[in-house]
Amino acid sequence: MELLSDNAAGQLPGGFAVAGPRLTAIRAAAVRVVGAVHLTATIAAAAALLIELAIILADVTQREFLSRSFLWADESAKLSLATIAFIGGAAAYRSRQHTSVRVLLDLMRPATQDLVLAALEWIVVLSASVALWQGVLLVESNWPTRTPILQWSMGWTGLPLPVGMGLVVLFALERLALQHRPMTALWSLLLVAPIAAALATPAFADVMTGYFAFHESMALAAMLVLFFGAVLLGLPVSFAMLASALCYLAATDAAPPIAVPQNMVDGTGNFILLALPFFIFAGLIMERGGISVRLVRFAMAVVGNIRGGLLQVVVVTIYLVSGISGSKIADVAAVGSVMRGEMRRHGYRPEEGAAVLAASAAMAETIPPSIAMLILGSVTPISIGTLFVAGLLPAAVIAVCLMGLIAFQARHRPQAALLEGSRLHALPPAILPLAMPVAMVCGIRFGIATPTEVSTFAVIYGLALSMLIYRALPWRDLFQLLLSCAMSAGMVLFVLASASSFAWVLAAANLPQQLVVLLNDTGRNPIVFWLGSIALLIGIGTLLEGLPALIILAPLLLPIATGLGIDPIQYGIVLILAMGVGAFMPPVGIGFYVAAAVAGSKVEPAARAMLPFLVVLVAAVLLIALVPQVSLIVPHLLGGK
Repeated sequence: MELLSDNAAGQLPGGFAVAGPRLTAIRAAAVRVVGAVHLTATIAAAAALLIELAIILADVTQREFLSRSFLWADESAKLSLATIAFIGGAAAYRSRQHTSVRVLLDLMRPATQDLVLAALEWIVVLSASVALWQGVLLVESNWPTRTPILQWSMGWTGLPLPVGMGLVVLFALERLALQHRPMTALWSLLLVAPIAAALATPAFADVMTGYFAFHESMALAAMLVLFFGAVLLGLPVSFAMLASALCYLAATDAAPPIAVPQNMVDGTGNFILLALPFFIFAGLIMERGGISVRLVRFAMAVVGNIRGGLLQVVVVTIYLVSGISGSKIADVAAVGSVMRGEMRRHGYRPEEGAAVLAASAAMAETIPPSIAMLILGSVTPISIGTLFVAGLLPAAVIAVCLMGLIAFQARHRPQAALLEGSRLHALPPAILPLAMPVAMVCGIRFGIATPTEVSTFAVIYGLALSMLIYRALPWRDLFQLLLSCAMSAGMVLFVLASASSFAWVLAAANLPQQLVVLLNDTGRNPIVFWLGSIALLIGIGTLLEGLPALIILAPLLLPIATGLGIDPIQYGIVLILAMGVGAFMPPVGIGFYVAAAVAGSKVEPAARAMLPFLVVLVAAVLLIALVPQVSLIVPHLLGGK
């Protein structure tokens, strides 16, 4: 957030004047204070990440040379994950890293947009305040309990939640004070008065509970309407889930509201989730360390002279880079920023680049190390190692389909030489970057190391490659990179925490049983179930940025799928691919907007260019759903599932 200018008019970020320079100075001082709090929170999350990285490296070293392990590593991991999720997630909120959908908001007039945005900030304040209070109660109730090894209070594990919620309240109030007129903030509070009454007024909650006790399906419908309405209006998905879950529990007697923070803490307490921040850190290091440029040159050498030229290079490079970063949004940014100038120089339209970037990123959701795979493995019994090897061939099949479409569309385009000299010249620089994903997949699949251990060594490998061998990442940039990682990882883990709580509330509302009834009404037909699952994941993945849809729906749908005789590995792969298609589908998918921005294209022409690629993506996902061998042949060849 920019600081206020110290002039007589006192112009605020919201675009209106304040009365006199003194008030302007006060507001500027407040921004500096809140900025200092934000930096402190980010450093705390980064410190938790670094400490846990050191613990795991030391644990692996001790195990290999002394045949001993830190039995308390799991206990320390819970505290570190909670710190990154809630304190780092709060810092990410102030930095506007929590993604949101602005479809309905962009259709409104500026004055109406301002009113709606202020109302959404009030929803964040209200829901975070309730979560803060319930988090304090959770810490108090857990304080007498001790952990088995370290014997510290269990309350420490839950403490980052109320701290993080308090930071969110502070940052949301800062936005309300500095970016909205006082009257706008007041009128917007009236808009959310029913939500405030449900969350903060026991009498109102009692009335609602008495009504919805006889209308449980209506309470569930009201929660879903509130959730999707808030998302479409622009509220970040994680806070929409938090507010909806709290409102449902306030309006029914399904469970006490303390269940929300309890499930949020539990949702981030799985040791395997440490791989998320470490893979994000490794991806950032290698992205800034010159890895993407070398892989682009390698892809140019391999497929640059195929019909379609640079667009073919985009598909192959996304496939290669996905095995390094783990984040598809990071893939789009890394590859698109490198390719944009080359495509412009060779006469490609920006909308072509945006469409191929988005389609390729959707294709690459199953290429390890995939955040979606790590999360799916943490919320279901599916093996992460098996998912890693199972996802390679489906992604390759979709890549071939996309490349075929590009070649067909470019049949009248003249070709240009993209790389001077022999193709072999591009191979040596790409060997070291390509070695890392191969080593990661083999290490996890054959039990040499866990995903968390592999992710820590990916960080070390990335540092060695970027700083010592290529010398493309200066030491002075490492601290800022660590802070960026802390906020990015905090945002992802905060989404996971909110989605875990939201999914638990959906289960308490008997949604799984209703899905089973709906399935029985369709005659328990596997084909119908496949089509329904794919459509559901694409549709909801479009609105929920993908990962929350997977967290919520996968545990509900997987038992139904296995009951119909569908292999869980194949079903997991198809769910991830469908989620990826939704995340990059115009006009709502967040990933599509990122691809358009990186490619320098306007949204409308990029959406038109994306349509044939969407047809190919959906057809390829259906093919993988109907042909199990595409997902299962590689795991079978490597020793079974």
